[in-house]
Amino acid sequence: MGSASEVQGNRPALHRLGVVGAGNMGSGIAQKMATEGHPVVLVDVDQTQVERGMQRITDTLAEAVERKLFQQEQAEAIRGLVQASTDFTALADCDLVVEAVFEDLAVKQEVFRRLDQACAEKTILATNTSSFTVSELAQVTGRADRFLGLHYFYHPAKNRLVEVVPGEGTSQETLRAAWRLQEMLDKTPIHSEDAPGFIVNRYFVP
Repeated sequence: MGSASEVQGNRPALHRLGVVGAGNMGSGIAQKMATEGHPVVLVDVDQTQVERGMQRITDTLAEAVERKLFQQEQAEAIRGLVQASTDFTALADCDLVVEAVFEDLAVKQEVFRRLDQACAEKTILATNTSSFTVSELAQVTGRADRFLGLHYFYHPAKNRLVEVVPGEGTSQETLRAAWRLQEMLDKTPIHSEDAPGFIVNRYFVP
């Protein structure tokens, strides 16, 4: 159990979560967050992409029900915790937002500019990148202390591994809170230095 500053009753400080990017990774990350009881806002710039992302979640949960991993009522409750939107302001009161758009530096930087403007001062921003450094993405925001990498692996609703990557300006408070959240999401976090590819991809990709 964390300190009083980390936990409010039984609710962790990082409770309401957000994901930008409703593709395979983003929808899977959102699903896992909801599975562990967190309300999640899933945002994409295109309504069609948002709907596809929600359908991926619905389909994956249906498969889990078929395999008797969940009851139908549980699957519906998980699905109900995910709010879909095309509006970045829907993320305004999230405690942590993960960016999971495709690997294009300019696109990611624009996402973080918009998040920095839309989100509350308290919000921690995280990137799921595997190609760029955390520090270079943090530079476009005014919150390098509340910015880090959370590199999930496919399928993020099933794969337990996550690389936790502090940037040059990431505060210890941010790192501790994000690490604790991963443990509460039933993930296995590993610490990585801020270098392209981090640990796993550098090991497996020549």
